[in-house]
Amino acid sequence: MIVEVLLFCAAMVRAAGAPAAGCESAGGALRCSVPVLTADRELTVQHDGVTRLAVQCVPPHRESTLRDHHFGRLHSLTDIAIDDCKILRLPGNAFEGQRGLKALAIRTRVSEWAPAADLELTLGAFNGLRELHVLDVGYNNIRKIPADLFCALENLISLNLTHNKLKYADQLGLSKRCGSTIQTIDLSYNEIISLPTDSEIIHLRRLSQLYLQNNNITELASDIFNDLLALKVLNLSNNGISFIPSTLFSSTKEIREIYLHNNMLESLPNQIFNELQQLLVLDLSFNKLSSENIKEDTFTGLIRLIVLDLSHNSLTRISGKIFKDLFFLQILNLRNNSIGYVEDNVFSPLFNLHTLNLGENRLHTIEEYLFNGLYILNKLSLNNNLLSYINENAFKNCSDLKELDLSSNHLKRVPRAIWQLPFLKSLDLGENLLTDIDKNSFYNLSQLSGLRLIDNQIGNLTVGMFSHLSSLQVLNLAKNKIQTIETETFQKNAQLEAVRLDGNFISDINGVFVSLTKLLWLNLSENHLVWFDYAFIPSSLKWLDVHANFIEILGNYYKLQSELNVKTLDVSHNRLVAINSMAIPNSVELFFMNNNFITNIDTDTFLDKKNLTRVDMYANELEQLDLNSLRLSRVPASRALPEFYISGNPFRCDCSMKWLLLINNMTSRQYPRVMDLNNVICKESYVRGAKLSAVSDLETKDFLCKYESHCPEKCHCCDYNECPCRAICPRNCSCYHDSLKSVSVADCSNSQLSTIPEYVPPDVTHIYLDGNNYRVINSTIFSKIGSLQVLYLNASYIEYVHNHTFAFLKDLQILHLENNKLKRLRGLEFEKLRNLRELYLQNNFIEYISNETFSYLSSLEILRLHENRLVDYGLWHLDNNKKLSTLSIGHNYWSCECKYLQGFLTYVSQNVEKVSDLQHLWCLNNRAKPDERKQLNLNGSVCTEVGGSAMSALLVSNNLPLLASVLTGFMLILLILALVFTFRYACRMWLFSNCGIRLSPLSDVFDDNDKLYDAYVCYSPKDEEFVIDTLAKELENGYPSYHVCLHYRDVPQFEATYAQFPDLVVEATEASRRIIVVLTRNFIRTEWSHLEFRQALQRALGKNPHKLILITTGPVPRDSELKSYFKTSLEIAWTEKRFWERLRYAMPASKRHGHKLKRLNYGRNSNTYTMDASVLNSTCQTLCGKSAASAERSPCERPLSEHIYSTIDSDYSSADRNDFHIRPNQQQPHVVQHTVQTYLV
Repeated sequence: MIVEVLLFCAAMVRAAGAPAAGCESAGGALRCSVPVLTADRELTVQHDGVTRLAVQCVPPHRESTLRDHHFGRLHSLTDIAIDDCKILRLPGNAFEGQRGLKALAIRTRVSEWAPAADLELTLGAFNGLRELHVLDVGYNNIRKIPADLFCALENLISLNLTHNKLKYADQLGLSKRCGSTIQTIDLSYNEIISLPTDSEIIHLRRLSQLYLQNNNITELASDIFNDLLALKVLNLSNNGISFIPSTLFSSTKEIREIYLHNNMLESLPNQIFNELQQLLVLDLSFNKLSSENIKEDTFTGLIRLIVLDLSHNSLTRISGKIFKDLFFLQILNLRNNSIGYVEDNVFSPLFNLHTLNLGENRLHTIEEYLFNGLYILNKLSLNNNLLSYINENAFKNCSDLKELDLSSNHLKRVPRAIWQLPFLKSLDLGENLLTDIDKNSFYNLSQLSGLRLIDNQIGNLTVGMFSHLSSLQVLNLAKNKIQTIETETFQKNAQLEAVRLDGNFISDINGVFVSLTKLLWLNLSENHLVWFDYAFIPSSLKWLDVHANFIEILGNYYKLQSELNVKTLDVSHNRLVAINSMAIPNSVELFFMNNNFITNIDTDTFLDKKNLTRVDMYANELEQLDLNSLRLSRVPASRALPEFYISGNPFRCDCSMKWLLLINNMTSRQYPRVMDLNNVICKESYVRGAKLSAVSDLETKDFLCKYESHCPEKCHCCDYNECPCRAICPRNCSCYHDSLKSVSVADCSNSQLSTIPEYVPPDVTHIYLDGNNYRVINSTIFSKIGSLQVLYLNASYIEYVHNHTFAFLKDLQILHLENNKLKRLRGLEFEKLRNLRELYLQNNFIEYISNETFSYLSSLEILRLHENRLVDYGLWHLDNNKKLSTLSIGHNYWSCECKYLQGFLTYVSQNVEKVSDLQHLWCLNNRAKPDERKQLNLNGSVCTEVGGSAMSALLVSNNLPLLASVLTGFMLILLILALVFTFRYACRMWLFSNCGIRLSPLSDVFDDNDKLYDAYVCYSPKDEEFVIDTLAKELENGYPSYHVCLHYRDVPQFEATYAQFPDLVVEATEASRRIIVVLTRNFIRTEWSHLEFRQALQRALGKNPHKLILITTGPVPRDSELKSYFKTSLEIAWTEKRFWERLRYAMPASKRHGHKLKRLNYGRNSNTYTMDASVLNSTCQTLCGKSAASAERSPCERPLSEHIYSTIDSDYSSADRNDFHIRPNQQQPHVVQHTVQTYLV
């Protein structure tokens, strides 16, 4: 049988053209995962053993089909489950031949694939299943069931129709002549409006469980349940029922559970439950019931009721004998009403009650006889009331009470009523107004293990305050006004394991906790601690939080680091200035020291911390950090390297910090992994302008160190006193070099020098001589520094530069001469500077520049000439500088003479992209009158003839016929231009479709010829069939053809959604020339609903929002954010006649010149191409940031909060609750065990 089933699954998959199915068998059960269900192959192999078959379809989903006798040859099956296969029609006789089948489940979940799709049930679909007991057809979007469909199932016991679209209870495929064996029906999560008298449910005489929750039921027929004599469980919760007929339950006397919560009930008919003597659970919570509409006889006759839930209603008072017959009631929930008055002795009939919840009401006082008769009460909740007084005898009849919650009230002192509770385990007095606790406040509470006193106004703690609490294990005193704690305050509390004292004003803890040998968890954060030593805490402590104090030193006077057991230590937000190995226990695993003032971490600080997993040292004052300060004991290969976070420090990247470039690539396993290296910012050792740079953008040569003298690589006499080649830093200068000595910097700026230093290190590459007073620069001073690349001579009062001054600086790339007093450049000053890229001459007094001055600068890219006194320099001579890209010439005295100005404007108009200060260009007729300057306009400037002052009337003529002809022609041109502008898009499309000419207004915006992909496609995985088979196929195989990157096909992290790895979206879009979003309803409901994807898309489009193309397949809801994308991007509708022409026009010009890229095979695990596909695939992996080695964990993942309060929840404060167990289709009675709950967070 097992071989037959395997062949069956393989046949289905091969017929669909997909890879072979993956099947696992165990204990007679076979589970197969297939892409799609289909079958067209006969099977003959037989093998016994398999009785249960489970088939699950895996993405990408496509439509699955079943045929008649689909499982006909699998005779021995007793259980078939088909899940997530997108079957749209269940044909007749599909399961014919499965005579022994007992259970059948078909859950297509088609609404997740296509919201409008549904499963069509054909009459006869279940023929042949006479022995079927359980049928599950939930999650199928079924809208209609054929009449008598289920009549073929003669032995059906359970029918599950949950999560469908059924509206009518009289069209359930059952008639009066069938369904007599059905005991359970689940119709929850449908769209049923009412239960009329002709409902098909009323004929199911053996029905015991009926689930109708989460429908739209507003009306119930009075006799709907008259024939359901065996009904035991009824769930009508989460509907819109506002009225219940008085005779609704008159015939259902065997009913055990009724759920009516979350409806619109305002009242209940008198004695509606009068005859339900077997009822165990009644849930009426989340309605609008008021005290006036709950009478004394409302619950009469419920003598076996165990659970009654009236929470979240509008009750204001509890009076009379409302609970008089509820002798067996064990759980009563009255939480979240407006109860302000409870009559004395009202609970006295409830002598079996063990849980009573009166929280979130408006009780002001608790009188003596309120809880009379509650002899076995275990848990009492009175939180969030207005209690200011509790009678001292209020709990005298509740001596068995173990949990008492009095939090969030107005109590000013600990009520003496608790003295009568000797078995109390948990007491919550948090969020009250308590100010003082005396020695007898907790008298007779020797068994109390949890005490919560958070957020009160308790002052100092003294000896004897908790002396009666010998069993106390958890104490919460956070957010009070405690300043001092006497040394022996907790002397009698030897069992203490967890203490919260955070949010107080404590300044000293010396001797307070050292005697608590069982203490495991201590929170002293947000206090005023200044002095701390590890001698103050017991060696048993595992969790210590002292963040947000004023601690300056982590003291360890007795050198206890090896004896402590602290695993989590938080000392962040203090005033620490240094950390050494003694300041950290050797047992620590998580260490938080961020947000301090740490300037130094000693060498080998973490060497003995062998259990270390994470260290946070970000946001401190570290300027230098030696690599050996992070050194660890060798970490075994079986353990992950510890994670360190160091960003937010003002690092100075000198040569001692170059390890930042290497640490995450070290293989010695003796150094941690720096998780936030990409966020580390440092100040480069010497860069003019105090530049802050990301470490990820730096190279080894950027890490410089200061020196007084050093020995160049080619110098061999440095060991002798007289060594001419030794590099010595000049007087009044500062010098720097990198570790390889390939970069050398000499800074002599602002040193009041009148001459350039005679001796400069010969290997200097950058020299700063600005801010001095030189006046004249000659050719001899730079003769010995031929390796110079950057030279600053600005702001030094230089008046004259000799010819050939820089002749020896053949490697010079940047020269600053701005802010001097230069007047003339005669032509040979820069003769030998063929590698010069940047020349700054602005803000001088230059009047004359020779035509040959810049002709030798073949590599010049930037030239600054603004703020000078140039009049008639011929800019057209700069045409010889082919690489010139930036030119500034504004704020000069350019001549207005026509002979010169015409050539000047011609050059400027031809080089508009180079001239950076067009708005500051003007000309002068007379240099002596600068106020008469005239703004230059490239479109129509007026020039002046040399010999006269009259303006030329260039545009005036007496030839009127000629003028009329010109005007007519001009108007005709305007008309043509207006028509072209109106129909510009149609014209562009025609030119592109017929002539291949692309006219795009955004052509200059896209500088993306170096991108790997032509387009990156974002889409919902539910639309993958359309994207792959239609959209991508046409773009990749059509003409022209494009490189297309599909997220769920080509990105290596294919199983991750956009929201899980938003950085993949940003990186993939940066590698693509266009972004295509297939905008469907599936996309809106899945990908677009994730904030992470929207943020990633916004980041990707930040620089160029016009690269987005939106493809719509129909109307979709548009929120405000989506509307903004429709305004800045191109929308193309799939229904347009010229869809493909518009799409290709929006795509960039293909770089492939018509060569079509043919894909051999594509799928979720394959990106193989006929051309250079391996390059594309590996590059995509690089861009998307996921290699095979790092697939399990993203490097961008970062642990959660820097403060860890969740630990205490799992270990000490989580409530040991067994909530009332509710199966997916069934609710059971509430069973609440005796628990001890202490709230710590």
